[in-house]
Amino acid sequence: MAAQPSAVPALGNSSGRIQCWLESLVLAIGSPLAIWGVSTFVSFSIPAATHGSAEQRFLIWASTGALVLWSLVIVLWLVLRNRGLSFHDLGVWRLGTWSAWVVALLFGGLSITSNLRFLPRMHVPISYAFLPPGLHLPAALIIGISGGFCEEVLYRAFLMTEFAKAGYNKTVQVVIPGLAFGLSHAGYLNQGFLPWLGIMLPIAFLGMMWGISYLLGRRS
Repeated sequence: MAAQPSAVPALGNSSGRIQCWLESLVLAIGSPLAIWGVSTFVSFSIPAATHGSAEQRFLIWASTGALVLWSLVIVLWLVLRNRGLSFHDLGVWRLGTWSAWVVALLFGGLSITSNLRFLPRMHVPISYAFLPPGLHLPAALIIGISGGFCEEVLYRAFLMTEFAKAGYNKTVQVVIPGLAFGLSHAGYLNQGFLPWLGIMLPIAFLGMMWGISYLLGRRS
């Protein structure tokens, strides 16, 4: 007699699917809310956050975002440790493949080129993008290092692995974390809905391209 399929894997799979969607929601909505909360606290606690020079305000803004991102990474590290896992299990420290690097560098270059065209419209010299003056340099380093590491760990390595474990195909693994990545930039809503939409959609698309790179790199 053929054995009846056990209900335990199905229940576990269902539980895993609910969990990965909740995690996406937390990162998509929770992270911008956390940044808003920390920024609000800082604006009341540090006078330079609201009354300082433009450079000072930008540096403080960059620092608050970085603080939230690194806090989320620490929380993730604790979660993984509780599960008996590490960042290495998500592919964080692996080098990947040449094809993954080609795709990542290609879309990174396209993103940089696309952003550069906005500088003349804001009357900012293009040279500032490569050598920011004053406090803009440490702010740029904070944003670049924090975003380059933390966001890839959270939205690619972690979320995509969670969707894979829940049994979703590679398309879902790329699209949903990419959308969560775009939605996590909800702080730009203070510029209005349409400007935010014009920022969120390209960011979500770029997140999907990073997701493809992650898969091409054999989850690295």
